[in-house]
Amino acid sequence: MSYKLIKVTFVSGLLLTLSACSTLNQPSHNLPERKAEQEKLYENTKNYSALISMYRDELKLNQDPLTQFKLSKSYYHLGDSASSLIYLEPLRFSAHPFNQDIELLYIRNKIQLGQYQDAYLAATDLIQLAPRNSEAYNLRGISLAQMGKLADAEIDINKARELFINDITAINNIAMLSILNTDYRNAVNLLLPQYLSGSKDPRLVHNLVFALVKSGDIDYALDIIRKENLNTSPEDLVNALKKTEKLPKVSMNK
Repeated sequence: MSYKLIKVTFVSGLLLTLSACSTLNQPSHNLPERKAEQEKLYENTKNYSALISMYRDELKLNQDPLTQFKLSKSYYHLGDSASSLIYLEPLRFSAHPFNQDIELLYIRNKIQLGQYQDAYLAATDLIQLAPRNSEAYNLRGISLAQMGKLADAEIDINKARELFINDITAINNIAMLSILNTDYRNAVNLLLPQYLSGSKDPRLVHNLVFALVKSGDIDYALDIIRKENLNTSPEDLVNALKKTEKLPKVSMNK
C-alpha cells in the first residue's frame, strides 16, 4: 500500500438505504406509529438519504418547523451543509422551543463549510443568550482552533467540560489542541486513559495512535492498530504517520 494512500486514509479519520414501506391498505390510526418506527430505524442506521426523502414528503403536505429542522439536520449529517442552510435559515430568530438547537446546527454547518468566523460569531451570540450551553462553548472552541487561536480554544473547551459536555468530546478536543501544538505526550496522557477504560470513539483512537507514533511509542501504536483493525499493514501505516507533518487544520468532536 502506498504511503500517500495510507496517509490520506488515516489522517482523514484523524482530522477531528432502506426503502420506505408502502402505507397502502394500512389503517390510518397506525400511520403515526409506523412513521415514528420508520424514522427511528433510519436514524439508527444513519440512512440520512431516506430521512431526507421522508421529511421532504411530509413538508410538501404540511409546513411544520420541527420537520423542517429535522430535514436540515439530515442534510448536515449527509455532509451537504449548503442544502442544510437553505432549510435552516428561515427557522432562525423565530419563536421555536428548539431555538438553541437551530443555532447549534447553524454553527456546525458553518464549521463544516470552513466559515469559521461566522461560526465563532454565531456561537458567541448563542452564549450570550444561553450562557450555560456547553455545546455552544465547544463549537466556539472548535472555531477558534480552526482560526489558529489555540489558547482561547482550550479555554472554551474546558468551559464546555465544566458545563458537563460529554467527557469524551471534551478530552478528545483538548488532546487535539495538544497535537496541534506538537505536545504529543500530553495528548497521549489525555487519550490513553479513555481508551483503556473502554472508549472506542473513532476520532479518539485515531488521535491516540497518531500521538503515540509522534511521541515515539511505536510498539504501543502498533498494538492498537492491530487490535482495532485500523489498517491491514500496521507497519506501513506507522511509517506514513512518522512522515506526516503537523496537521494544518483540525476536525474535532462537534
